[in-house]
Amino acid sequence: MQKMKLNAVNQLSKGTVIYNEGEPLNSIALLVKGNIQVYHDGARYLVGPGSFLAVNDVLHGVYQSTYMASDDVIIYLFAVEHKEDLEKILSINKDYNGFMVASLSKIIYELGQTYQGIIRYGRELYNLLTDNYKVYYESASRLGYTVRKPQWVDDLTNLEIERELDNEKIEFYMEYAKIPIDVMKSYYSVSNIITLYQIEEQSDLISQLNDVLKSYTKKLILWTEYLIDDSDKSLFGLIASHAIEIVNADGNSKQLLDILDNIINNINNLEVFLKTRLGRDFSVNRKRIEEIYHLINTGTKDKELSVQTFIKYSVEEAEKVLEELTDSYRQILDYAEIDEDTTNQMQSIMMDFINLKDKFSTDDYARKIRKQLTETYYVLYKAVFLKAYHDKHVPRIIDMFLKYGYADERLLTKDQILSLYFLEEDDPCDNVYNIKEWLTLIYEGKKEPSKNEFDQEYNEMLLSMKSRGMITDKQYNEYSTDNERKLEYEIQNMFRYNNRLTSGQISVFVPVLHKDALSSIPDKAYLSAGKIKDVLNKLLDIDFSIFDWELLYTDKSKNIEKEYIIKRVFPDIILMPTIGTNAIMWQDITGRRRGSPGRFIFPVLFEGDLFLQMVRVCGRFRWEMCRTIEGVAWNDIKYKSLTSEYSDYIQFYKKNKNLSEEKKEKIKLQIQKGRNNSREIFVIDYETWIIFESGGAIKLNKPVREILATYCPFSKKIREQLTIQPVFEEAFARFNKNRLKKIKELEGRYRMLQKDSIQLTKELTDTLDYYKET
Repeated sequence: MQKMKLNAVNQLSKGTVIYNEGEPLNSIALLVKGNIQVYHDGARYLVGPGSFLAVNDVLHGVYQSTYMASDDVIIYLFAVEHKEDLEKILSINKDYNGFMVASLSKIIYELGQTYQGIIRYGRELYNLLTDNYKVYYESASRLGYTVRKPQWVDDLTNLEIERELDNEKIEFYMEYAKIPIDVMKSYYSVSNIITLYQIEEQSDLISQLNDVLKSYTKKLILWTEYLIDDSDKSLFGLIASHAIEIVNADGNSKQLLDILDNIINNINNLEVFLKTRLGRDFSVNRKRIEEIYHLINTGTKDKELSVQTFIKYSVEEAEKVLEELTDSYRQILDYAEIDEDTTNQMQSIMMDFINLKDKFSTDDYARKIRKQLTETYYVLYKAVFLKAYHDKHVPRIIDMFLKYGYADERLLTKDQILSLYFLEEDDPCDNVYNIKEWLTLIYEGKKEPSKNEFDQEYNEMLLSMKSRGMITDKQYNEYSTDNERKLEYEIQNMFRYNNRLTSGQISVFVPVLHKDALSSIPDKAYLSAGKIKDVLNKLLDIDFSIFDWELLYTDKSKNIEKEYIIKRVFPDIILMPTIGTNAIMWQDITGRRRGSPGRFIFPVLFEGDLFLQMVRVCGRFRWEMCRTIEGVAWNDIKYKSLTSEYSDYIQFYKKNKNLSEEKKEKIKLQIQKGRNNSREIFVIDYETWIIFESGGAIKLNKPVREILATYCPFSKKIREQLTIQPVFEEAFARFNKNRLKKIKELEGRYRMLQKDSIQLTKELTDTLDYYKET
């Protein structure tokens, strides 16, 4: 960036950015020669010589737009930080009064033109989407086809109801911009007070326009994607899919073709507006549109592919992928570089499984095949993983095997294969890992192996083997740092065990994807990091303290010897390469260290209620975390805690005078449902607490509500909403009392530290704020 001098003339070359949007304001400029492009997410326009730049930004203290030289320019920079500085500039030259007002009027004119264009195109898009979806819905329903309803149908709201602007004022200033500059200079030179008042009113209107245009532009871009994109969920995709269905049934699709033509015409017009007024590119895949039109005119040739797949992928793409994946299992075996005899044996087992008419059969032969396939899978998995780890360019087929359990093209439909191949994967994300990423961390020593099904850590397992004489001291020392052995341990214990559990089909499980287990296509079932984060945030909006640990804190450099702070520690979430409906809370901490991440396990292809599974997993996590904190006293009622109070409630519910006979009978049934396991009985109540009671529904009995209100409190917002009901006010009384006591203790403790001239660190002040504000 060229260095510019304040209160001086500056010559700048084309492309120079004078001001960046969002930066603190320190000057304004008078454009002497050339043109400046002004832009932000909601508008783009040019200003010419005689224009003042950034005057409207002065009242905000930051630049609301980016200002860039569109050719070689000359500008004069005035140092400005506050509104009062404008008056000093106006006093330098009376012509500046008129120039400033005219400059702002020109901006309002440009923004007004863009605003009117967005409103016009927004109305057209809204009507196009709603009216033609209705045509699609009625046609598909009438003719007996499956009607699909994408989320955008419910999300659509009329553009203009969101924000109200003074349209008369906008039109007034758009006309005002037509007044000759000489008239402007003559009129406003009379008074700085009049000029500054005018500037303030115009700046306020420009600010409103900028905010609205940014919001509306975002929505307009989104609506264009609803109208047409490369998926089958857009209006174009829905209409085209339905038209192909009708053509395949020898019907007449003329009405639908007319709609598609109308969509393309609207997109062509919108494309020009987006480019010229907003500086946005919206490219349409014209080649794909031609292919779709051809399919509508001729029908689909490959009847094994769904209409939706034809809309998503070109015939050329589909054929290329299907050819690439021919003889997939042999390709995977060759990649693993396993010996020929083992390769032949594995291929034979796979063929036996492919040939099974009923892959969920419980007869002895089917069980034997599934068992053999499962045994060989994990041997193959390790070999493929190690080869891929050292491979700079891992083939897509190998990635599909490692991440999703894909093994053979004959086990899936063509639709499912293409969906899996083109699956839009997440970027690497903190705390959420597919199994390939997770095993890489284990192999590189960045994460320690998980516990096995007997709750043993890796080193505990080695010690057990050493004590039984299975390994020597020397072997123990070697194995404890051998990352390949750690990898083997993770595959054979955590991975193998949870791959089966998360599937939800324990007795008929196989670790390879097959169409009988997959009720939808992979991209619909794919559990992305984004989905997990959304559902976690939804739960944290209710139960805010799930992952908050009270941990010991010291900072000897500041003479802080022993304090306690609150630290939020999210669990590691590991995605198994399977299709399933279950989630597992595998560990509440890593190793023996408090405040370390727990480990939750989900299937990477999930079919079920994700929020419900997350609630259940977090219920188990809360229970186990409490047991870890309390140690041997976890169920000792002398030491008040979630687990001790709830265990006491379950043990003595029959003697509880606060419970009616009807409620006691319900608890008895709940204990049976929880298989007499205290944790599972608690999870049933926790689920009710989160899903129903957080919304004000009275489902739990009084003792349970008080326990949960104390140890699993709702967020402050929900507590405030619920305390108007006496039952909740009473339930939260102990929590509120404990919270006030904790705040008083901390404030007293921190006063003592400050009295000893010890400065409070951010960790300490954040902890006090946590108790005050949550």
